[in-house]
Amino acid sequence: MSKLYNILIKHGQLFAIVLSALIVGVFFLIITAGSAEFEALPDEEQYKSTIFDFGLYSAFYLVIINALIALAFGIWFLIREPKRSIKMIIGLVVLFVFGLILYSTAESGLDDGPIASTLENFDISDEVSRLVSAGLTTTITLIALAALSIVVAEIINLFKN
Repeated sequence: MSKLYNILIKHGQLFAIVLSALIVGVFFLIITAGSAEFEALPDEEQYKSTIFDFGLYSAFYLVIINALIALAFGIWFLIREPKRSIKMIIGLVVLFVFGLILYSTAESGLDDGPIASTLENFDISDEVSRLVSAGLTTTITLIALAALSIVVAEIINLFKN
């Protein structure tokens, strides 16, 4: 694994740029080759067209592959450097506990009103509604904490210099 890590450190950005240029080039060729037929389709048939599928699937699979690689390197770092990983583990546990607290206190939204009818129309259960609510609240809280930490760090750097 460390050999792969060293190769990616040395040539990873070049590989990413070449791969993305190749995917964009193929996608561009597909679009330009089929654009006349796509434009000739009626509007309702254009929604069913598969001309954009290569680009969409490429983006989807690249996100999945990158997430798996990031997870693999994270686990590798945890195994290789357990003492340096303690802060990360504590942070993940705190984040998980915070998410659980938000999930347990979240309201379902299934009581009444327009949100309740939307949830009912899309067959969204109480648990899923609470999970989405907890996830959104966690994300917004993390964004606010990140912005606050940037401001505080800049103020501290202002007084250091």
